[in-house]
Amino acid sequence: MKILNLTALILILSSAAIKAQIIKSKLDIVGGLSAREYLHLGLRYQYTDITQLGVYVGSDLELRGDEKINTYCVDNQVHFGKLSFHNNRPVWYARQGFTYSINNLGDQETRKYSYIDLSLGREFALSNRLGVNIDLGMVIQFREYRDVKPPKGPLETPLRTDKFIYPLARIQLYYSF
Repeated sequence: MKILNLTALILILSSAAIKAQIIKSKLDIVGGLSAREYLHLGLRYQYTDITQLGVYVGSDLELRGDEKINTYCVDNQVHFGKLSFHNNRPVWYARQGFTYSINNLGDQETRKYSYIDLSLGREFALSNRLGVNIDLGMVIQFREYRDVKPPKGPLETPLRTDKFIYPLARIQLYYSF
């Protein structure tokens, strides 16, 4: 009976040690291009074997002249499917996120948008540290405000509170620590 208990204990401890070593790295530096997040940089932290939390800051780099767009995004990725050979993370993922966008139109008007991001994607690990992920989905806009600055002071008015659905496409390059 002692041999059976000892064998069970060794199996439990070894499976716990193997499970703890599945994730080769927990923190990713991410850079990418996306519809509604524009050109963005951020961090992604893997807090379980299959889930990651990401925080990103983006901008359109003022390519439209007088308009400047800044975005702030938080998302959660749940991975599933077969494991990648390089990083031992499932290659497919479902992504849920929130994006807040501030569009400055010159000095007189600011528009603020809030979006819910839903997408499916695939991760392509190029090595143990470097990879690319691509996802497609939809963005649901649920808030839009316009802040107009007349000469007498600021006036914030809601433009829409209806929901609008837009397509989402995103490609990111990541480096894992």
